[in-house]
Amino acid sequence: MIPLAIASKIAELAFAEGARRGVVNMSVVVTDVGGNLRLAMRADGQGIFGTDTATGKARAALGFNRTSLSLQKTFTDAAAVAAITAATGGRFVPLGGGIVVQKDGITVGAAAVSGGMPDVDEEIIAAAVEAIGYTVLR
Repeated sequence: MIPLAIASKIAELAFAEGARRGVVNMSVVVTDVGGNLRLAMRADGQGIFGTDTATGKARAALGFNRTSLSLQKTFTDAAAVAAITAATGGRFVPLGGGIVVQKDGITVGAAAVSGGMPDVDEEIIAAAVEAIGYTVLR
């Protein structure tokens, strides 16, 4: 499991990286290995769906054991996306920005950013996770 202090540090680093890249209206989510929220933070200026979208990205990455950006590239059929989204109660968001987090080669949770372009969201959250010494399953 990702300790709450580490989840908070990931969020802090992600918001700093986002600001460096010009993405300030964003949300950051960190989950445990079961996809349960450890932390969800939304920037003051982001809309109300930011944390929901980030949570869906993190859970999609965790559920498929790969980045949500790779899922975005795989699931191009709208009917397939709708079916999986319905089957998961709306928890599947195949847009870039969600990653699987590992520590010492073991999956400990997931993390995601929502607010920028999908590839930039993924770069932001990956940089934050790697800055604390955890790894991203790619």
